Order: sequence, then C-alpha cells, then structure tokens
Amino acid sequence: MGSLSSAKTLGGVGGILVFFPVLSLVGWILILLATKEISESVQDKTIFDDALLAGITAVIGAVVFAFVFALVVFTGSAGGPFAPGPFGFSGVFLGVLGAFWVFSIISAIFLKRSYEKISQRLNVSAFATAGLLYLIGAALTIALVGFLILLIALIFQVVAYFSIQDRPPSPGWGQPAPQTFAPPSTLQQPATPQQQPLVESKFCSKCGAKLPGVAGFCTSCGAKQS
Repeated sequence: MGSLSSAKTLGGVGGILVFFPVLSLVGWILILLATKEISESVQDKTIFDDALLAGITAVIGAVVFAFVFALVVFTGSAGGPFAPGPFGFSGVFLGVLGAFWVFSIISAIFLKRSYEKISQRLNVSAFATAGLLYLIGAALTIALVGFLILLIALIFQVVAYFSIQDRPPSPGWGQPAPQTFAPPSTLQQPATPQQQPLVESKFCSKCGAKLPGVAGFCTSCGAKQS
C-alpha cells in the first residue's frame, strides 16, 4: 500500500534535483517512484502507468537524439555512409532535433494525463497546472520560448508534491457539508385537563330529593319542578 507521505517526500526532493543537470536523472526517478506511491494510495493504476510511459518515451527520444547525432558526427567526419548530404551537419541536426521534439510532446501528453488524475484524486490543482505547462513547453521548445515554460512547469511540480496531504481526501472533500434539518418534534405536550363546569343543584319541591338545577321532573317522586 502506497504512502502519500512518502510520495510527498520523494516527489518534492526529486522535483528539486531535476533543476541540477548532474542529478536530473535521479530526480526523475524519484518522481516516478512518487507517482507509484500515489497510484497505490488512491488505488488508480493508470496514474503510474501514464507516468511510466512518459518516462519511457522521454528516454527513447533522448537516446535516439544522442545516438543519431553521435553517429553522424563520428562517421560523417570520416566520410562514412552516414556522412551528411548537401544540407551539411545542420540539416541532419535539425532532423534529429525534430524527432526528439516529437518524442518530447508524446512524453508530455502522458505526464499531463497522469498529473490531471493526481490533481482530481488529491485535490491539488498545482499538478494539473504543471502537466499543462509541460505540454505547452514541450510543444514550444522548437521556438525556444518553451524552455522558459518548462522551467515554470518544474517549479509548479515541486509546489504540487509538497502540497500533498498525508491522507487522501474523502469523496466530498472540499465541498460544503450538507445541511441537515432536524424534523419537528413529534412529542406533544400533554393535554391539561379541562375544568368541569360547576353544575348547580336544587331540591324537589315535593319530596325534598336533591336534583340537578336543570331537572324538569323529580327523579324520585316524578313531581314537576317549577
């Protein structure tokens, strides 16, 4: 089971090491491990898969660029089969650079997908911003301004990893809690006994029996009452 605390440390440290050319590869490896920790923590395997594809594509592009460029330089200078044509070394270099540019864009697309998923799962918007800047920067590296955008993306990447909370947010995290209203009480106040009105009484005019005040006849002797 992955740990977001470990991902925070690995990604943050790795993001800082990326700024140093000598330690850049180590930094990217740490970032890849951080995405693996996040992927296991939120139980979304595609996060690490996309990050891994981004790393593999970037490595392939770098290897192709380095291999072809070195092959042309060392064999071309000796007049070998890879000697540059009428366009000279500049034409070959631009061709290899174009291939590297295509691989960089593909790598940035996979990294953007991974970071967007992390942003949604951990509610850290800096990941989505970093992924978008990576893609824009990779697309614009051919115009050189992309390198500045990539530098900004690296900064957002460090901020994003250090913004990770130790626990993944709940599904409703960041949303206002639903208001609950207590139902009206069903308990009723006990009814107060009503006072019975006082009934006046009288006595029979003939036999003297006690009668209700509204009685018209005596219940004892049957004499009519006035």
